[in-house]
Amino acid sequence: MFKSCYLGLALTGLLCACSSAPKSEPGILDKAANYVPSFVKPYKFEIQQGNFISQDEVSRLQAGMSKEQVRFILGTPLLTDAFHENRWDYVFRVLKPNGEVVQSRYSVVFENEQLTQFGGENIPASQYQSKKLDAAQQEIAPSAEKPSEEAPPAVP
Repeated sequence: MFKSCYLGLALTGLLCACSSAPKSEPGILDKAANYVPSFVKPYKFEIQQGNFISQDEVSRLQAGMSKEQVRFILGTPLLTDAFHENRWDYVFRVLKPNGEVVQSRYSVVFENEQLTQFGGENIPASQYQSKKLDAAQQEIAPSAEKPSEEAPPAVP
């Protein structure tokens, strides 16, 4: 009976001592378990946030429109300021797989429930066109310019 108690206390003491030992450098087996070859790349995708607004939609806005008409054209605003209830802010942000960030902002201001001011920055012509331009930029790889070879002059 006492032998099993002493054995249990001894094992508990040993286990506690092991857990407080300083950690050593990772061994070869630890490094091999976490190794990922350089040709294996994780899939990265675009992260889109906010309301996409194009020049086509902006061109449909007119001064004097109601809030409902603007909401129908542009969608529900991403930001509504509690201190400026008559201002709606539309923000669109894309984080591309290569780390590039594309952001556009557009604001509309109402007075007496009528649209009075609107404007923004970095508004693409259309979502299709912005994706098409991105694809074209990825296809065009910078190439070294070759010196032009001139044809030899014709012999008379």
